[in-house]
Amino acid sequence: MRNRTRYGWASILILVMLTVAACGNSGNTGESGQPQQQVESVAGQETTATDTEVEAVFEPVEVQDVTGATLRFEKPVENIACIVSLCVDVLAELGMEPAAVAEGGVRTIASAPEFYGSAGESLPSIGGSFFEPSLEDIVTTAPDLVFGLQGVHDTLREGLTGVAPLYLVNPKHYDESLAVLETIGRLTGKTAEAEAAKQRFLDKLAQAAAASPKDKKALIIYGSDVNFSVITQSGLGGTVMAQISDYPWKVEKPEDDPYGEGAVPYSLERLIAEDPDVIFVESYAFGADAVPVSEQLAASPLWDKLSAVQHGQVHEVRSPIWGDGRGSRSLGILLDEAMAILYPGQS
Repeated sequence: MRNRTRYGWASILILVMLTVAACGNSGNTGESGQPQQQVESVAGQETTATDTEVEAVFEPVEVQDVTGATLRFEKPVENIACIVSLCVDVLAELGMEPAAVAEGGVRTIASAPEFYGSAGESLPSIGGSFFEPSLEDIVTTAPDLVFGLQGVHDTLREGLTGVAPLYLVNPKHYDESLAVLETIGRLTGKTAEAEAAKQRFLDKLAQAAAASPKDKKALIIYGSDVNFSVITQSGLGGTVMAQISDYPWKVEKPEDDPYGEGAVPYSLERLIAEDPDVIFVESYAFGADAVPVSEQLAASPLWDKLSAVQHGQVHEVRSPIWGDGRGSRSLGILLDEAMAILYPGQS
C-alpha cells in the first residue's frame, strides 16, 4: 500500500511538473500564440517576402524621347552610355557614373571639377567623333540605355536594335532640361535625387533673379571663328540669362533658325547697333592651336566700337559647360558665373 501511495504521489508530481513546463513554454509565445522559435521562423519568411517585394517595386516604365519614339523598360536602368554632355550632367546629378562616355565635349565635361574631375578621364571611352560615335565601342559597354542628341545621333537607332534603346534629347528651355532629369530619375529609380537636383536649380535661379536688377544688357555668342551666332531668348542658355539680365535677343525670322535651336547668325555691324553691356563668348576649338573667337573678332576695326569691348566686359566662358552641358548642373554653373560677372557682390 505504501509503495502504491508513493508511486501515486510520484505520478501526480510528474503531472504537475509537465503542466508547469507547458505553462512556461506558453509564456514564450509571440503575438500569434505560437512558440517563439516558430515565430522567428515565420518572421524570417516574412522578411524574405518583404525583400522580394522591394526588389519588385519597380514596375515597367514607358517614356517617349524628343523624337516621339516610345521606350519601355522592365527593370531599373543601371548602365547608360553617354554620347551627349547632357547625359553626363544628369547622371552626375543622380549620383551615378556613365557606363561609358564619348570623346570630345562629353569627356571634357566629365573631367570638369564640378562633375567627375580626374575620375572622368578613367571612365570607359567611346571612340569616333561626336557626330559619329563608334557603334562598336557602344555595344562593347553593354549599356541598358544610350543617351544622345536629336538631329545628330538619330541614325544610331537602327544600329542599336537588339542592343539598347536610344533616348534622344534636345532641350530648348531649362524646363525641358529638368523634364529630362526627371525622366532619367524614373528610369533609374533615382526619383528622389532627380527631384532634389531640380529643386536646387530652381532655388538657385529664383535667388539669382531676385538679386538681379536686370540693368545689364547681356549676350551669349558662340562660334569657332568670326562667323559667330547669337543665343536668343528661345535658346537654352538664353532662357536662363533672360531671368537675370536684360536679354532682348530674339529670332526675328524663322528661316534664320530652321532647326528651332534658338540661335541665329549675326554680324558685328548688327551687334554694334544693339550694343550689349556684357558679352559671353563660347569658343569652339577644332585644333590645339585654335584662337578664341573674341581674339579673332578683335582683328576687326568694328570690334572696338562695342561698349562691352571698351569696358573690358567680353568674357570667354567654358563652352563645354555653358553650351553643351544643357543640364541642371551646367545651367547652374552658367548662372553662378554670369551673376558674378554681371553683378559682382550681388550673387
